[in-house]
Amino acid sequence: MTTLEKLEELVYIGFKDTDRKFQETQGEFQEMQREIRNLSQQVGNITDNLGRFAENMVAPAMIKLFNEKGIPITDYTQRLRSPGRRVEYDIVAFNKNYVVVVSVKMTLRVDDVKQFLNERLPIFKELFPRYSDMKVIGAVAGANIVGESDTYAMKRGLYVLAQSGENVILLNNDTFEAKIF
Repeated sequence: MTTLEKLEELVYIGFKDTDRKFQETQGEFQEMQREIRNLSQQVGNITDNLGRFAENMVAPAMIKLFNEKGIPITDYTQRLRSPGRRVEYDIVAFNKNYVVVVSVKMTLRVDDVKQFLNERLPIFKELFPRYSDMKVIGAVAGANIVGESDTYAMKRGLYVLAQSGENVILLNNDTFEAKIF
């Protein structure tokens, strides 16, 4: 065997070994991707359950709180989905004249309020024409309110509900006037 043939054989063995290592790495990478997808799904399930827990605390408390503000709630629904499931509203409470649309977050941030005000509330009547003749009021709720999100929301005409011990309270003062959407 010539030196050139030995060199070609070594190069071939090197490429073969590199290809084998690449295949092993690719398999490990695919396994990591599967694990990440599984973990993401588990985190999503936990987040969804926490969201449902928060909504289940806020919804019944709303009746009493809004009645005290002169907006008698006669009924409510949770997780109201638009046709085609494009948008979901956490809680929608109503009477014959008003609809109170509520976004519930475990941690309420200013960005959550902005998204609710700019993206979700403006299209509510379009998605649910049966409420088109009613006055829509917006509200946000959070177990943990951060970054002046409560002040931001109130300045833009939203009611703000918060956890206080074992109860849900309304943070708006008696002079607050809600914006009608």
